[in-house]
Amino acid sequence: SEQLRARTGGTALRLPGVERRARALGRAALALDADTARGLLADSVAATGVQATWDDVARPVLAAVGQRWADTGTGIEIEHLLSDCVTAVFSAVAATADPAPAARPVLLAGMAGDQHRLPLVVLATTLAQRGVPCRSLGADLPSTALATAIRRTAPAAVLLWSQLRSTADPKVLRSLPRTRPEYRVFVAGPGWADIQTPPRVGRLESLVEATAALAAATNTAAARCRHPTGTAQ
Repeated sequence: SEQLRARTGGTALRLPGVERRARALGRAALALDADTARGLLADSVAATGVQATWDDVARPVLAAVGQRWADTGTGIEIEHLLSDCVTAVFSAVAATADPAPAARPVLLAGMAGDQHRLPLVVLATTLAQRGVPCRSLGADLPSTALATAIRRTAPAAVLLWSQLRSTADPKVLRSLPRTRPEYRVFVAGPGWADIQTPPRVGRLESLVEATAALAAATNTAAARCRHPTGTAQ
């Protein structure tokens, strides 16, 4: 039995210092109990909001599952189930939000080759709660499709996520189409950490920072539309 526990990572996730909801979510995830996991996430959102649910409940458990996989090579099914539960609960929250009418949207996309969609789901939800219109183009978006989407939607801002250094391609940033009106470009995710980006590309390090920066970009774009001669304050 000791050999079995060593090979499978034991019967519990390592979650030191987390709150009770995170521990309960860890137990549900290990049991592959999707109904309980979704219920715990929904209760947490109702009690503390999307931001705190992500930072204090979902993300610690996902990190522990990732560490388990790194240590033992097992548990990818846990990560997939938990990611689907977070996506379901957060997407339901976003669907009830009321975006600002006629505002220029924010585009969110994962870099080509990057399969990590969950960070985009979480950010789309926090933006929706701020009333920011958002179009999430999902993971692994080819650069040609990104350029087409930019020309078609006239966004206020574009955020490109990269989980891995191998998918953080600064050439894509330099090749983005120039449009009128202009838009802001941001990158986020650990893949960009050591990548030199063009000077006007913003680097966002947290969900709080990304939500605030993208909301501000939308507000600035709206103000310019109201004051096209440059008198917006």
